[in-house]
Amino acid sequence: MRIPVLFHLLFWLPCIGYLVHAQSPDSHKPGTYEDSDGRFFVNRALPVYLNFSTSPDGKENAHQLKSKASAEYTNPMYFDTEGLNTIRSPYAVDQKTKETVYPLRDIVFEVYADGLAPNISHRFYGAPKYQRGGTVYFGKGLMVEISSSDAVSGVKGIFQTASGSNFSPYNTPVSLAKEGNNTIAYYAADNVGNASKPKSSTFMVDLTPPKTTHNFKGPQKDNIYSPKVIATLSASDNLSGVQFTKYHFDDATDRSYYSPISFSQLSDGNHTLYYRSQDNVENAETVVPVQFYLDRIPPLLNNQVMGDQYKGNYLYLSARTKIKLSATDNKAGVKNVEFNLDRQNYSLYSAEVPVPNQTGLHTIYYRGTDYVENQSSPKSLTFFVDNVNPKTYVTYGSPQFFDRDTLFVTSKTPVTLHRSDAHSGVQKTEYQVNSEGKKAYSSPITLAGDGFKTIKFQTTDKVNNLEQEKTSQVFVDNMPPTIYVNFSINAIGSRKSGGKSLQVYPNYTRMYVGATDQHCGTQRIQYSINKGPFLDYSSAYTLDISEVSKFKKKGLYMVVVRAIDKLGNQADKTFEFFVE
Repeated sequence: MRIPVLFHLLFWLPCIGYLVHAQSPDSHKPGTYEDSDGRFFVNRALPVYLNFSTSPDGKENAHQLKSKASAEYTNPMYFDTEGLNTIRSPYAVDQKTKETVYPLRDIVFEVYADGLAPNISHRFYGAPKYQRGGTVYFGKGLMVEISSSDAVSGVKGIFQTASGSNFSPYNTPVSLAKEGNNTIAYYAADNVGNASKPKSSTFMVDLTPPKTTHNFKGPQKDNIYSPKVIATLSASDNLSGVQFTKYHFDDATDRSYYSPISFSQLSDGNHTLYYRSQDNVENAETVVPVQFYLDRIPPLLNNQVMGDQYKGNYLYLSARTKIKLSATDNKAGVKNVEFNLDRQNYSLYSAEVPVPNQTGLHTIYYRGTDYVENQSSPKSLTFFVDNVNPKTYVTYGSPQFFDRDTLFVTSKTPVTLHRSDAHSGVQKTEYQVNSEGKKAYSSPITLAGDGFKTIKFQTTDKVNNLEQEKTSQVFVDNMPPTIYVNFSINAIGSRKSGGKSLQVYPNYTRMYVGATDQHCGTQRIQYSINKGPFLDYSSAYTLDISEVSKFKKKGLYMVVVRAIDKLGNQADKTFEFFVE
């Protein structure tokens, strides 16, 4: 009778494990495991005892086998081979007939010994990676996938901690979204209690984009900038560091920033500078817009002449004239206006500029600067300073007679005022006779009435330089001489003729003629007898009627006596009488 024999393998399970504390693996006791295919696995570190029994439950006829031949290596025994181990009995017996099976074959019991911990590894994905020195940086979206394999009994579980707390089972990839320093630790245990040593990875998670600031150096006012402005961009990042900074103006394409940005190529008008930075794990800064006005137009300049001026061959100004300068600007506003006279040093303009009190050509140069240092090209105004008064003198035409410091003229004598000006020219001449009102002089004048006349006159040039008033005195004499006639004998009677009563003289009478002038004296006396030619009275070349008897013939006589003074004032007087 064959008694069914059952061997029971007994394993001693010592307490082998780890202290449980933060980031320390949990305890995993060595043990056994049977998979779904009926394969039996034992932790290779466990001691093995063979127990004999005749019942499936191991209770009947139970007996622990001992070996005499190998006593020193049994009770307990240890499996020597990683993986498949066998327990054999020769030969196989048919379970029904209980006869030896031919051909002969061994009875083999398979036991899988597993003494090695699982292999374990991790993989980061889903986020940009950057390494500097010994530090690894990851950006947004970081995931960690942990994988493990075991060659014998298979992986029972993976355990991880990323927060510094106790290990917890790992089932799916873990999201790592804590910014700053991170450490993930993990290990795996197989189905017979072999646990791998925990592995860890320390890294930095960078979730914050860089911060970029700008600094505009150069002439500026509020948000108005000069073409001379240079913009510097400064970017900083607390973790992975700045990978690049880019910028562009308006609708242009991005450009990498390496050195300060010049505004010199921008047109006048509104512009926007856009800039952004990105760190080494692709955290991108939101684009920063900076709006500004680029003012490259200098002030517009103007001048205004305040006072005496005349445009002729030159712009003539008097020494009393001032020049007003002004400027307007399209955007930033006028900061100052500067000027210089005749290429001297520029001075700041604050009030109207007096012209030099120096005769001749001068030039004022002026320029304007706005608040962003746009400076206009110098403009100029050339002018001639006329600070010389005009000159006037008077002349008298004919007739005239000078005697006893007095000039005598008549109302027919032309009076001429001669005007001259060396530079801008004569504008006007005014004159006044005695107390009469002032009159404008344009052509020679005459003086009405008799007596002393005082003529006051002065000339103004075209920049209002006024000559000092001058005076000329003259005596106007329009009165002819007074004629006197005497006969050498008294009349001997009278006779009517043409309704007039005329004196009658004897034929031997003679006529004596004389004339007196009140002011300048008689120049000439003439006479005519009976419409004959005028003869000079008392001439050195002729005998006149006072010396020769002119009246010997009997009849009516008409004698015209003419007296002329030294100014040509003439008096005629007619005498009619009879001679018998």
